[in-house]
Amino acid sequence: MKQHHYLFESLDDLQRACLDLEEMNVPHERLHVAHKSHLSLEKRHLNDIGEVGETDLVHSGLRGLLVGLVASACAVSATWFALGHHELGGVITGFVGLVALGFCTWVGGLVGASHDNWRLSPYHDQLEEGKSLLLVDLAPEQEVEVTRFMAAIHRGGRHTGESSSHESPLEGGWHLHLRPFREVA
Repeated sequence: MKQHHYLFESLDDLQRACLDLEEMNVPHERLHVAHKSHLSLEKRHLNDIGEVGETDLVHSGLRGLLVGLVASACAVSATWFALGHHELGGVITGFVGLVALGFCTWVGGLVGASHDNWRLSPYHDQLEEGKSLLLVDLAPEQEVEVTRFMAAIHRGGRHTGESSSHESPLEGGWHLHLRPFREVA
């Protein structure tokens, strides 16, 4: 499944596009909206990407897990080499491996929690200006029809790219935008 990105100047235009896409049998759950004001999206009954979706928590956590697997393998090898002959060597080796894996995953999640989602990062400045981003998850059989429809009818939404709908730690760049501090009103 692919995720198509559409940048809208107006939230009204985006709402009309979502209603039209739902009439084209694109489920509401596959329409994700990123906007500066979560309250505006809630009032319009749009599928807000949410606070967790705005962060890179899952993506960076998965990257931390991959680094943790390598670090854990190295730590386990070194510990087994040093303590393998000891009667508790297996237990200590297993504990060291779990600590290395857990620590790297935790650090990856912390890094991701303080940065923009890698899919939203290219649109950081536009979202801060008040523009809206529509992320549409499309099955392969829907792609051509929906992209043609959006280009013909909803010209207010500019197609700005696409990505995979599934989280992969190997996708996305390594340079992330630091999330601005937002006060809770």
